[in-house]
Amino acid sequence: MVFHTHPRRFLALLGAVLVSLTLSCRRASDEPQNEVARRGDDVLATGSMATIMDSVPGDAILASGDVSFGGVTGGDYLGVGGKQAITGRIHGSLRAAGGQVHVAAAVDRNATIAGGAVGLDSAAVIAKNAYLMGGTVQVDGTVRGALLASGGMIILNGVVGRDVEVAGGALRIGPRAQIAGNLRYRVPAGKVRIDPAARITGTVTAIPVAGRWGLKRVLWLLGFLMMGAVAVALFPGFVAEAAEILPQRPGRSALFGLGWAILVPIAICLAAITIVGLPLALLTAAIYAIMVCLATVPFAVWLGQLLLGARARKGREGALMNFFLGGFLLLVVGIIPIVGGWVSLVAAVLGLGTIVLQAISLRERQPV
Repeated sequence: MVFHTHPRRFLALLGAVLVSLTLSCRRASDEPQNEVARRGDDVLATGSMATIMDSVPGDAILASGDVSFGGVTGGDYLGVGGKQAITGRIHGSLRAAGGQVHVAAAVDRNATIAGGAVGLDSAAVIAKNAYLMGGTVQVDGTVRGALLASGGMIILNGVVGRDVEVAGGALRIGPRAQIAGNLRYRVPAGKVRIDPAARITGTVTAIPVAGRWGLKRVLWLLGFLMMGAVAVALFPGFVAEAAEILPQRPGRSALFGLGWAILVPIAICLAAITIVGLPLALLTAAIYAIMVCLATVPFAVWLGQLLLGARARKGREGALMNFFLGGFLLLVVGIIPIVGGWVSLVAAVLGLGTIVLQAISLRERQPV
């Protein structure tokens, strides 16, 4: 099913530009830094210029304003940054989000990329499927599986081994394009150009362009940002400390988050059965609904801190900046088909767990 594009393209551009500008705003006097940490077989690179050029037995995780990868991974590649240059060999899947993402690597599994400008170089080879979203998406390489692309401008001048599904503002199929399956596109009339030299084995289907998002969806997105910003502004210390729990105790955060997500509704239903417990059930349900709505706020703050690194500020202003940066990135990633749903679910569960743990910690600090 082709996904709608107008608001998603707007969010992708807005989030990617915000990430790019925020991560790249360092002073000229600052020296580029590359901080590399190993966690078992995995390698994490941060700093102002995250770089990995060696072999990594497990996953390669890079977060910075400028990201460069040219090594070999035994697992997946996960990159977040303003600019990313990805070469080498990735034996797992590739997942990247940023302002500019340029891929010239060989990927043994899937590639999922969101950014302002997304490009698969002619040297890039994706062994399975590619899911690409951005302001500009250009595919000059090889995708042996299926290709799903969404953006303002999609340019296809490479090889795709299966079906291609496109949704965007404009589509260009170049003379070197080869599509072994079907081509389906949801693009405005007059914005599609298919070169006669392009080879398309299957059928070509134009799908009517759907209308823009409804007012309810736009208000929901604005409501998330406004509600989260109000919560951070009113309780900056609580939210910041909850965000700090996430990297320290991720397993416990997930356990408490799942427990509250599953057990509290059951307890509310049991209490509501009795007349005596009904008021308590209503009060608990209201508190639970608020916590669920704000569950991703600590996760967004932590994500913003991770992206900013040493440039992250303290206090209320710093917490707000971290939230907006992480929140926009969550919205961008959240609209990616399949992957976005799982990311949003994990963020909500972990965030809910950190809220519960922070509330327990505050209660334990209070004098008896």
